[in-house]
Amino acid sequence: MAPKISVAWDHFIDKGNYTAECKMCKSKISFQSGVSNLTKHVQRKHLAVNLVAREETEQQPQEISPQLPPSSQPSTSATVTIPISTNPPARRYPPISAFLRRDCNKIKKDIDDHIMNLFIWDMQPFTIVEDKGFRDLIKFAFSNYVLPTRKYFANNLLPGQYEAVKTATMASVNEDAKTLCLTTDLWSSRNNDSYLAVTGHYIDKDFVLRSVLLECKVLDKSHTGRHLAEELQDIIQDWSVADRVLLVVSDNGANIKNAITMLQWKHFGCYAHTLNLAVQKALGSTALVSLLNKVKAIFAHFKRSNVAWNKLKKYQEQANKTIKRPIQDVATRWNSSYYMLQRFIELEDEIKCLSNLDSTNLMNLTTYEWDLCKSLIVVLQPCEEVTREMSGQKYVSGSSVLPITVGLTSALREIADPVYQQSNDIAAFPDEIEMCRQDLLSEITTRFANVENSKTFTTAMFLDPRYKLYFENQSIAENTKKHVISLVAAMIVNDESVLPSTLQPVEPTTIKQSLIWKHYNKKMQNFRPAGTPNSRAIIEVQRYLDDTVLTPDLNPLEWWRSNQSNYPYLAKLARTKLNAMATSVPCELLFSAAGNILTDRRNRLGSRKLQQLLFLQQNKR
Repeated sequence: MAPKISVAWDHFIDKGNYTAECKMCKSKISFQSGVSNLTKHVQRKHLAVNLVAREETEQQPQEISPQLPPSSQPSTSATVTIPISTNPPARRYPPISAFLRRDCNKIKKDIDDHIMNLFIWDMQPFTIVEDKGFRDLIKFAFSNYVLPTRKYFANNLLPGQYEAVKTATMASVNEDAKTLCLTTDLWSSRNNDSYLAVTGHYIDKDFVLRSVLLECKVLDKSHTGRHLAEELQDIIQDWSVADRVLLVVSDNGANIKNAITMLQWKHFGCYAHTLNLAVQKALGSTALVSLLNKVKAIFAHFKRSNVAWNKLKKYQEQANKTIKRPIQDVATRWNSSYYMLQRFIELEDEIKCLSNLDSTNLMNLTTYEWDLCKSLIVVLQPCEEVTREMSGQKYVSGSSVLPITVGLTSALREIADPVYQQSNDIAAFPDEIEMCRQDLLSEITTRFANVENSKTFTTAMFLDPRYKLYFENQSIAENTKKHVISLVAAMIVNDESVLPSTLQPVEPTTIKQSLIWKHYNKKMQNFRPAGTPNSRAIIEVQRYLDDTVLTPDLNPLEWWRSNQSNYPYLAKLARTKLNAMATSVPCELLFSAAGNILTDRRNRLGSRKLQQLLFLQQNKR
């Protein structure tokens, strides 16, 4: 078979019988002597793909012909006699480069794909293929591999892989996702382009939590609720999941909340954002603001002055401590005040020593102010732990909203208990810190007051084997149990209504024709399990409640994967409810990656290519 040298073959798989399958849309295209049909398909159906040649001039391997030594060249003179040798002439073999070229031609596409991963996963700019060091490396490793141009990767392979991965991801979502929890957020790039990102989270048939990026698109219109609703609607329709949206998690912006309300979806404000607002409100007293500003000024002094930082570093070295740099408070970063204060206390001895040498009295804090810092860390520590716990995207978090809120409020009450303070060597809180603790407790209680009224989170908590009936309000616990029983009963009724027409078991031929089994077939023909759907649902739910409760550090999805045969209907229900997320962190992490892609070396990267790179980075496996 002739080698497939056309760039069209980068997007097709040869299926034999002169038929090729498109990697992007899985269409079957026939071809005969050429690839014109394949090229036309790409140009008609996949407009984003620009079939760019690998290189404008590609050197072809030269034919290698054996060369005779000068002494063996034929002579034109008739008087010259050629001596006859009894030893056969030494056989000359083609150089190793000929074999390397042949091998590189076979794995050319594999090498291209691995180089593409540098742009997708390592966020390298496309111009790396023009860098001398990279070209020398490729030439050394694959001496006869023709390195394509950056336009080939950017305009040919990138959109081709994007469409192929999107097709495969859509197929996986449509097959496995019973429900989708969406997270969404807005971001402005360094090029002043605005982006809307939407991620989807579901539990597959193997009880593994999957997260996919549905879209990260440029917003050309104003960010009103109506325009955002239109964009969200377009994304959901493109993925055909409009009827499977379980919940949408976003920040507390009025425009995005209005958009979700217009689409009649359930909305939950990001838990971490809400908690951050509560912490910022509690830290708003004049005394604490003055204290935090003073700590920020001290750390800013070490960041601005190289001399001051070297002194601080030297004191840490003399004390045989690990070198730690100052951390600055950032308004948009969650719990950054806590991290700043924590580092400030860790450097207490060094800062006190330097304050005695500083003539500007910049670093002079009173003993009372140091006590305020230490006490404030104790108050903020539970909030930092909760934020870290709820900000994951590789494990279920929605089912923990109620338990962790109860645990947070309980912790904020307990740290003020004199018995707890004495047993944990904590000094009594100064008045400013005690007031901050009370304000924080009040803010959290108020902002999360309606969480226990959400059936989405109460049901998820009930189906999490770590919590089950861990409710403070027993009335809510009983109502949640009844709600789950009704859902299971409805699933049983639906299965029984489908059984006669589509799930009727096929009898083996030998049994059907056997006289021995005639009586069995007749008696069991119309057999139905005893009990009503509701009673059978009650039994399954009660058996689940009587089973062992997991500890909080275990994975509930692994438990369901092992126990789905014991609780078949509850396991199906868990797949549709436990994928609720508590935060919009997946979108936050996505935009952090986008900021790393759009660097100084690739600040001219188009918005469309940025979208494709982000999509592949999140979804390519």
